[in-house]
Amino acid sequence: MHDDDVMDRLLKDAMTADAPQLSRDFDARVMQRVRPRRLTPMGHAAIAAYALVAAATAAWCMRDLPVEWIAVAVAISVPVAAAASAYGRRLAVGD
Repeated sequence: MHDDDVMDRLLKDAMTADAPQLSRDFDARVMQRVRPRRLTPMGHAAIAAYALVAAATAAWCMRDLPVEWIAVAVAISVPVAAAASAYGRRLAVGD
């Protein structure tokens, strides 16, 4: 019973208190932290190096496959990758 009285008093105090206010520059600081970041030149170089290594590894792994199978694999995987990328972008943007 004592806990109920304490909880009632806390609730009444919270309901009668003034609403907290955020500082005027709060929105600007939040937007600065959540805006999309651009890649640096070093980031672009790292992604390009990764793409080259991935392409070379894929070519080496498929060296014994017939050309038709490679064409089919590319024809299937490229649209799937594009769709996954578009889906991921939509999730990130919140559209």
